[in-house]
Amino acid sequence: MKSPDRSATIPNPTPLFFLVAATVAWFLLWKEDPDSIWLLALFILACIVLVPVSVYALAVRPEFAVALLFAAVAMPRWSVELGGLKARPEHIACGLLLLALPYWMKRRKHPLVWMTADYLLLAYLAMNFFSSVFMSIAPSQTIKWCLQQMIVVLPYLFLRVLVTDLASFRRIFRIVLVVGAAEAAIAILCFYSNLFFNTEFGMEIGQYGSIPGTYGTQYEANLMGSFCGAASVMFFTMYLQQRRRIFLFGFALTFAAMAISLSRGALLASMVAFSVVCLRGIQLRLFNKKILARIAFVMLCVGITITPALYGLWSERLSSVDISDISADDNTRGRVLTLGLAVDGIIEHPVLGNGTASYQLQVGAGDLGDDAAAGWIGNTEMRVLYDTGAVGLVLFTAFLVYLLIAIRRQLKNEPITELEALTVAGLLYCVSFQFTEGTLLAFSWVHLGLLAAGLAVFKKLHTAEMPAGGPAAAFS
Repeated sequence: MKSPDRSATIPNPTPLFFLVAATVAWFLLWKEDPDSIWLLALFILACIVLVPVSVYALAVRPEFAVALLFAAVAMPRWSVELGGLKARPEHIACGLLLLALPYWMKRRKHPLVWMTADYLLLAYLAMNFFSSVFMSIAPSQTIKWCLQQMIVVLPYLFLRVLVTDLASFRRIFRIVLVVGAAEAAIAILCFYSNLFFNTEFGMEIGQYGSIPGTYGTQYEANLMGSFCGAASVMFFTMYLQQRRRIFLFGFALTFAAMAISLSRGALLASMVAFSVVCLRGIQLRLFNKKILARIAFVMLCVGITITPALYGLWSERLSSVDISDISADDNTRGRVLTLGLAVDGIIEHPVLGNGTASYQLQVGAGDLGDDAAAGWIGNTEMRVLYDTGAVGLVLFTAFLVYLLIAIRRQLKNEPITELEALTVAGLLYCVSFQFTEGTLLAFSWVHLGLLAAGLAVFKKLHTAEMPAGGPAAAFS
């Protein structure tokens, strides 16, 4: 794919404005009257006129497509009912980008080189489809959820195609940071708006008992905490190695957003990830008095700003943790009960699973009582094992392990700051998804896709720098 010319004029954004306006009109009409004839008319107009024009605009400007995708995956909370399924912004964005994919494939200067991880991921998706068709108690329903799962995995493919060189990888990485900072700013605004004016936008009142949870535009507060925590770790890693103040500011903003989420899982995951970054910084001798003073000053400013509002809330959140008696905390009790009920389904079909998102078909709110919501397995490994069985879990684990080994080998040979930041943020997700599963949403696959795309780019650069005769030629 040819890199867009920076000197080229910016294309007319009118089609995209029309698409946004149509989406808003759709939402307002749907809220007012779901059976309105104007709703159908607007849908037909969008399909005939706006969708093709918008797809063309996104196809010729990949940066716009990436920005749209990253913005969409940061707001999965909003949805509309289409055919009995919830269509979220990430589903709509992936649908538009999928139509632009053939154009991007044709414009690539070099064919896409597939990695072992790509094949493992395809095998995992095939296992989802197989279990949804043949192992589910309601195949017609689990097939729909399986298709939704495949849609949210599409960003992995999009980024593998769009990231063609080092420059495009770094541009897209910067978009990730911008979206993370924007989500953090929205979440902080929602939190203080609720605190001072009792507004409820971006807030889940009573998520933690008497304590509200801040989700901003994310699906829920724990995932918002993980999302902003990952962005904070990436900003911090970039600052340590490049010493730019904008990264330090981004770190402070996203760290504050992680804190106001009041997510214990996100806090623990962030502590683990920051420990790794600090150990790496000590190993590379990145810390000095000046850097430590700046970081301490920024953390002091963040603490002074948010501590008066958060001290009591965090005290209550942490005071309910009792390792000797998990029933003392409502959230922990609900999660353990959910996992216990999931084990029954796993034992029933341990090898091939029960079908994508099938837990909600077999376990209802009556089984869980008032302690947890029906249909939600909070642990990623348990969710994958329940849905696709041992076969699916092995494929999913092999996919992650292959990426980890390849990235570790790459970073050992040639440290790349952006790839290192993404890797540590990935570690944060691995820890936080033990408590709140996030692989059914697209933002986790955006992260994995950018990791894989960056790895492919740097492997290609290493191969291109190799002498024509291969490694042996370097010693001839």
